[in-house]
Amino acid sequence: MPNNFISESRFNQFGVEPPAPPTLLNPRTRSVQDAGVCLPFNFQPREYQERDLFRQMFPHHYPDLREQGIQRKRRICTIWHRRAGKDKSLINVEALAAYEEVGNYLYLLPEQTQARKIIWRGIDGNGFRFLDHIPDEICKGGARGKYSSEMLVELTNGSTIQFGGSDNYNSWMGTNPKGIVFSEYSLQDPMAWQYFRPILVENGGWAIFNYTVRGKNHGYDLAQIAQKNPKIWYYSYLPIDKTKRPDGSPVITHEQYLEEIENGMPKPIARQEFYLDWEAALFGSYYGDLIEIAYAEKRVGFHPHEPGKPCFAAWDVGLDCNSVWIAQEKDGQPVLIDYYEKVDEKFSITCKNILNKPYSIHTHFMPHDFKNRDSEKGSRAKTAEQLGMDCVETPRIGVADGIEEVRQFLPRCRINDIERDVEDGGGPARGIDGVRSYERVYDSKLQRFREQPVHNWASHSADALRYLALNWEDGMTDDNWFNKDLEVPENDLT
Repeated sequence: MPNNFISESRFNQFGVEPPAPPTLLNPRTRSVQDAGVCLPFNFQPREYQERDLFRQMFPHHYPDLREQGIQRKRRICTIWHRRAGKDKSLINVEALAAYEEVGNYLYLLPEQTQARKIIWRGIDGNGFRFLDHIPDEICKGGARGKYSSEMLVELTNGSTIQFGGSDNYNSWMGTNPKGIVFSEYSLQDPMAWQYFRPILVENGGWAIFNYTVRGKNHGYDLAQIAQKNPKIWYYSYLPIDKTKRPDGSPVITHEQYLEEIENGMPKPIARQEFYLDWEAALFGSYYGDLIEIAYAEKRVGFHPHEPGKPCFAAWDVGLDCNSVWIAQEKDGQPVLIDYYEKVDEKFSITCKNILNKPYSIHTHFMPHDFKNRDSEKGSRAKTAEQLGMDCVETPRIGVADGIEEVRQFLPRCRINDIERDVEDGGGPARGIDGVRSYERVYDSKLQRFREQPVHNWASHSADALRYLALNWEDGMTDDNWFNKDLEVPENDLT
């Protein structure tokens, strides 16, 4: 028997008594019932999944909530331990929501490749494909309504469900989503939410954020917002001692947690995965501990730029993204006053946007490959020269040595913490998100970290900060510094 997200008449049709109250009513799925299926399809939510997701998303199905006039929560934050059934629950939630209300719906993981591997091609422990929770009977043209190349499902009522990654959120422009699932949000680019938020506000849409903890990064910030705003948000925090199977047994036992540690999983990783420990989750981050110390020492706060004093800009440039930290020296110490980042923006446009900021930028520190040709089929160095930018090319140095330079540099910094602004390149808060989330590659087979950084959205701000640290010197505002020969030795150029 599928489950109880069907009408009492459906139960009676099969000679099965309705479940004990509260009975879930779904008067809108008559065509689904006529097709011989019902939603959710081949899925019975566990108690915590029903309480913290289905009851919050579909109060009209529950007599006790419907009688009270309870409305759907438009923002839901569910922080659940590993193997709690996050994606199984969420794909069923999104399928039911899309079938009930016509619109475009997105299901986002941190990267496009993960969406294909985990959801589109994913199979559960019982051999059931995740995608089959969206039955062919409600897809336009049956199975032909599932388009693999786009990872898009078109329903018979006109709704679409598309799976993808938040790593290139600009590519979703024009989709006007009615609902979005952010799966593994603590690993996602937080700017994606800033991009989509005004769209959902305008169209009355909803968003669900589901993840395990990853230190006190943007996932932690979102959890604090959710807890402080219960009228708008529903907040669920479920470590392994808070989840049960239908028979009352734990989904994951403490013994299994200990076994993972005995089998080589670092204890901090196990703490974050199963007990959702915010502090332990800093393990693996290159700079997370230093950012936390900066907050504790109140070095992150209101530190605006001083007009008239020279500023210094450190760049990370690439074909996909340009990012820039802007800093000043104050009382002999560096102050990170601003940060700018744009995806798929031409280098010349980024240059003009930086030059239009109200700063007197004395020197631009560029990466060692700055003189390479870019997508505009010209030299970045030539473009910068034509715009009157005084640039210094950073000598090539190993990433590990550069990371160590940043670890020595950050404890001296003050950071101007202003709100993220997706239209103005993100601001320092965006830069902090990236620096804090910059981490080592974790080898799940060997169960250890490699001495190699993950290349993702966080790399851009971390790399730009590395170039700033490598070029920063005491006395940056002294006349002697300005008069120095800034030419890079010829053998350091590429």
